[in-house]
Amino acid sequence: MTSVALAAENRTEKGKTGVNKVRARGLCPAVVYGPGTEALHVSLDPKVFLKLVSTAGENALIDLSVTGLDGAIKVIVREIQYKPLKQMPIHVDFYQVNLDRTIEIKVPLELVGIPVAVAQKAGTLTQAVHELHVECLPTAIPASITADVSGLQIGQALHVRDLVVPAGATILDSPDQTVAAVAALQAETVAVAAAAEVAEPEVIRERKPAEEKEKK
Repeated sequence: MTSVALAAENRTEKGKTGVNKVRARGLCPAVVYGPGTEALHVSLDPKVFLKLVSTAGENALIDLSVTGLDGAIKVIVREIQYKPLKQMPIHVDFYQVNLDRTIEIKVPLELVGIPVAVAQKAGTLTQAVHELHVECLPTAIPASITADVSGLQIGQALHVRDLVVPAGATILDSPDQTVAAVAALQAETVAVAAAAEVAEPEVIRERKPAEEKEKK
């Protein structure tokens, strides 16, 4: 995994009053911590950080450059607090890593493919696990782990032991844990779905712009 760069400012404002002053300037307060290191309080541009997370992912290895400090600090994101009802970060926790030591981190699980029974509207796919606990070096953090469910038949399930693990990573979850399963739909549900597909509702008129609800 290649690292991405992020700039931050060293800050002296602490506590509730301090972080409010930081936010009043349009910045996001953050803290950097790790084993054997003293907590470092910084502030950063929330829009720049949000763009970085959107493109590189929340598990990205970050070279954090802090004003007044020589060299960049290798960190990963541990926690992001967002403003209620808005996707703008208001506080970030960074964890300083040692490139030679493994860490434990949560990695998203993504299902790919469509089981035949689901495509034929005869079954339903349930994803039981959305994140996996992984141990790896900071340079080997996978952006996600994918699971191909296209071969699952009704009554079959995919378990942790069936997953293809990226090189350099170890899944810590139980091998017997179910991550996805396909179950048959009840006869009544299948009939309703088939009827809905055949008899689509007639469009009487188009909705006018004034009737559209504004999305938040």
